[in-house]
Amino acid sequence: MQDSPVPEPKLETLENRTPFEVFQCDKMGVGRVFSDVVVLKGCYSLTPGRLALSRELSTIAFADEYWDEDAAEYSSVKVAGDLVLVKPATDIIVTGAARSPGDEAVEMWEARVEVARAGERLLSHGVRVCAPRYWFYQRNGWYLSEATETASVPIRYELAYGGAFPGIRDGEIDHSLPWVVHGPNPCGTGFFDERLLDPSEQYNAVQWESLRLAPGEVDRDGPPAGFGPVARPWPSRLRYAGTYDEAWERRTREEAKQGQPPDYPADFDPRFFQCAHPALISDGHLNGDEEIMLTGLCGTRDPFVTSLPGHTPIAHLMNSAGEEVAEAMALDTVHVDLDHALVHLTWRVTLPQARDIRAVCIDGIRG
Repeated sequence: MQDSPVPEPKLETLENRTPFEVFQCDKMGVGRVFSDVVVLKGCYSLTPGRLALSRELSTIAFADEYWDEDAAEYSSVKVAGDLVLVKPATDIIVTGAARSPGDEAVEMWEARVEVARAGERLLSHGVRVCAPRYWFYQRNGWYLSEATETASVPIRYELAYGGAFPGIRDGEIDHSLPWVVHGPNPCGTGFFDERLLDPSEQYNAVQWESLRLAPGEVDRDGPPAGFGPVARPWPSRLRYAGTYDEAWERRTREEAKQGQPPDYPADFDPRFFQCAHPALISDGHLNGDEEIMLTGLCGTRDPFVTSLPGHTPIAHLMNSAGEEVAEAMALDTVHVDLDHALVHLTWRVTLPQARDIRAVCIDGIRG
């Protein structure tokens, strides 16, 4: 019997001595290098001063989930999957609904996420949040209405500039043509072809805007405004996916005849696995004790300030020869869930099978 081209996992024993959820999987990297991956995910209450351990448990997401599963190509990501090979840096993700300062109904406000370490600002990303507005037709032109007032707006890229519409030929929709898609954000609003709009209807305007622009101005080329996870096919991630050209296709077909699984292109970059907004990806991994400042997001008049707990899970590794080594797991995802006032932290250790690691024990939290 021919050996399978996909090797069995090396990791045989996984012991978890932490209060967090853990999962083991095997993943393939460039050159068909297989690794055993251990993911640990902890849940904390979003409390001022410092995050506190929560009685809630974080659920490990096996795959990306979309707000519209029936049309995922035109949807934003609802839940980002945890089971990836590696993340070279830390993703900062904020989901739920942004609440205005003082929970007061207003036309617009600024929301911002900042990360600092020892007084040094590491990340800062701000967005303008707008109450519902709409486009309406009047006297041979389309106009933007005045904003209503609101105290909260969902963090969804569907509410930022972007979108898609059917192809048009001779002024009519032609279903044989591909859809016209706004690359940076296929799921947004405002990216219209006026020929397809009904003058008797109103169309939703954006509620998340870049602070680089004046209110109501359109950012056609930049990343979508927001704080949520970014889908794999969107440009900020796709640029790291590598080159899938004719040479890659030809090689993949030949190797498939030999029973080999498709390999990544040689220029694949693991930064593809980072799913945060590009402005919210740290330079390397966070230590886990950084300060997080949330402005215009939690309903507080002043910025909401908390710190990561300083916990560092330790993975004790043993190979087949009985040799042991301890490694700190990398904190690669910080997910702030505003609706439930929770923060989910994800740590990971990636073990290439050449290391021959057979057992892993994750001990109590250090920090």
